[in-house]
Amino acid sequence: MVQVVVNQVVSRYYKLPPKSQTTKKVLEFIDDHWSAIEVRQFESKIHYYKTLANITAHLLQCLTTERIENPPLFLYEKFNMNMDELGTELSLTFEVAEWSGNSFIIKKYLVDTDEEMNLLFNNMISVFCEKAFGQLPERIEIYSLMEGKKETFIPTKKDVSGGLEYLNMIKNLLQEPKKYLKMDSLAVCKSCSHQKRCYEGININQERFSSQ
Repeated sequence: MVQVVVNQVVSRYYKLPPKSQTTKKVLEFIDDHWSAIEVRQFESKIHYYKTLANITAHLLQCLTTERIENPPLFLYEKFNMNMDELGTELSLTFEVAEWSGNSFIIKKYLVDTDEEMNLLFNNMISVFCEKAFGQLPERIEIYSLMEGKKETFIPTKKDVSGGLEYLNMIKNLLQEPKKYLKMDSLAVCKSCSHQKRCYEGININQERFSSQ
C-alpha cells in the first residue's frame, strides 16, 4: 500500500511543470493518497507514524533536491519485448527515465530495498535496455525511502549476461513452481490482501512460458 502511494506521488510530481515542482506540492500529493492507508494495516501506531514520517521526509529530499528542467523520457511506462535468448516475452515498467546527454538515467523509488534486489534490478534493466534500445543507461539510481539512501549503478555488458542468466533461471522456476513454493509460507499468504492477484499472476506467467 505504501509503495502504491509512493508511485502515485512520484508520477504526479514529474508531470508538473518545473515551476510547480515544489515542497508544498509533494506534501499535498502525499496527503491526498495517504488517506487510503489505515493504521490497522501496520504493526502498531508507532510503525504507522514512523513510516509516514520517513516516506515524507525522504520523498521530499529525493524529489526536490535537484530541479527537473525537462519532462521525463519515460514515466511509469510499460514495454514488452520478445527475448529470443529466452524464448519468451519480457515486460518491464520504467518508473522514471530522464535524458542525460547522449544516454539516459533510470530512477526507481522504493519503500525498502536490499543489496540482492538492487543487483537483480540492475541486471534486468541492463538486459532490457540493451535489447530494446541498443544502449545501456548512463546509470541506474535506486532510492530506499525508509532509510533515505540512494544506490547508484553504472551498467556494463557484464550485467547484461548476468541478467540473461537470472531471467532464464526465473523462467525455469515458473515452469516448475514446486521447486520454489515454500509450504511454511502458506499461513502468511492466506492473510495477505494480494493473495488472489499474486496467484493469478503466477498462473498467467506459467501459461505464457508453457506456450512458448
